[in-house]
Amino acid sequence: MALANSLVMAGARAKIIVHLTAVPLPKVSQLYRALRGTAPPSGPVIQGHARFFSRPSKYTSESWSVQSAILLSCYDRMGRVLEEPVQRGWQFLAAFNAYLSLTEKLHQTDTIKRLDINQAYALLTHSGFLTHAANAELQRRQCPACLMNYPILMNQDINTQACPVCSINKNMLRLAWQSSSTRRRKDRKSTRLNSSHT
Repeated sequence: MALANSLVMAGARAKIIVHLTAVPLPKVSQLYRALRGTAPPSGPVIQGHARFFSRPSKYTSESWSVQSAILLSCYDRMGRVLEEPVQRGWQFLAAFNAYLSLTEKLHQTDTIKRLDINQAYALLTHSGFLTHAANAELQRRQCPACLMNYPILMNQDINTQACPVCSINKNMLRLAWQSSSTRRRKDRKSTRLNSSHT
């Protein structure tokens, strides 16, 4: 019940809570009304395609893939904290709370949206963590440059799925170079104008 209460407060869908706690659905609905004054959120348990968590699109950026990598790492580490196996519902909630803590500064920028608990559940399911599927759609690959483990789609060419951290760094360097190049052109133009007036 304590886990169910915590998942309700985190906004997890009712069926996720049932799956992770074995608390009956009617009881979960009662908990939602008692703790949040509302019905549980509706919609499918698994939302979003696996691609949503690993590849930039018009709806997501490299930062979304970085956040997915952070959450997967948190879940993996939480499972190794104790010598005894951790109940997966508690492991999931602890990993999600650790992820929220690690991404708090990102959240404060107002431009970067974080995964909510239902998206986190979908990510872990696509990665095989919650189902222990040997053929999960998402696997993790370690970047040889920055050593980050980031999610990749197994049904697509691995070589086309670049490390999101390195991609962000490459883009930042490109923007910095463009900015300095533009500044140099302006400085040269200003120098020519000044010399022509003297």
